[in-house]
Amino acid sequence: MSEYVLGTSDHELERLELQSRVWRGPTEDFLAGLDLLPGSKALDLGCGPGHVIESLCDRVGPTGLVTGVDESPRWIAELESTARGRGWSNVRAVRARLQELELEPGSQDLVFLRWVLSFLPRPAELLRHFGRWLRPGGILAVFDYNHEGISLFPESEGFRAVVRATRSLYASKGGDAFVMGRIERHFVEAGFEPFLLRPYVLAGAPDTPAFRWADAFFPYHSAGMVQAGALTVEERRLFLEEWEARKGDPTSLFFSPIVVGAAARKPE
Repeated sequence: MSEYVLGTSDHELERLELQSRVWRGPTEDFLAGLDLLPGSKALDLGCGPGHVIESLCDRVGPTGLVTGVDESPRWIAELESTARGRGWSNVRAVRARLQELELEPGSQDLVFLRWVLSFLPRPAELLRHFGRWLRPGGILAVFDYNHEGISLFPESEGFRAVVRATRSLYASKGGDAFVMGRIERHFVEAGFEPFLLRPYVLAGAPDTPAFRWADAFFPYHSAGMVQAGALTVEERRLFLEEWEARKGDPTSLFFSPIVVGAAARKPE
């Protein structure tokens, strides 16, 4: 995985913490469908600051092991600090590029990626690579975007522009913001057997968690979209103007992109 495209600033750390709270319900619902047993070994690839680690720890219990992997030194330091502070004895933090990670083949019961696969090129090839670490019958689980449905009402041309720019930013790095629309094909091409597919959408007015989640992303990261050439200065100006108007309108509604949790088994 190349350096996280959204950076590791203080703002991004705060945004990821908010994102974790906002999407906790769907994440927990998806993880519950995996039936992860106590004593299992789980691998959280691209774990960031470790916001899913606690849920995985609870599921594998004290006799299991959760390994969080990220290439960012800041995110790994955050995870290590949290693990020490909470006394997690069943957590290991590893700093590594996902493509270069070395683990014993067949050593894991679960390989999990949340909002990671959409950033990476050649997803089927990578899933096959990550699957080497699973035991036969082990689970490969992905939680990510099919970037349809995202919308703002009253409608906003500026918002449409930043959505296009967001998708363009993914594509410019070799990623795919619509990866979950193709996930079952990627699973099959990687040699796995799909068994679970759960879509989630959040929506709400300006005073809701869903809207605040969008507010933490688009105004801040739209500046980087301009720097990357994915958004013009005028498009950003229009977006910010219209966004502030929608924030001040209690009847405005934001709809998130479709987020999908999908899982497949490694053949016995």
